[in-house]
Amino acid sequence: MVKKCEKCKVPLEGIGYRFIARPLFGVRPGKKKNICNKCEDKKQK
Repeated sequence: MVKKCEKCKVPLEGIGYRFIARPLFGVRPGKKKNICNKCEDKKQK
């Protein structure tokens, strides 16, 4: 089972993360557990 963001369901590990999410969209695991940096930024606003 691949770890995914709880909000947007983007992969935070594995092939989808390594080749698509991180290089193309700049998605990284956030400081909080199981939330990506993009959703973490939205939540703070």
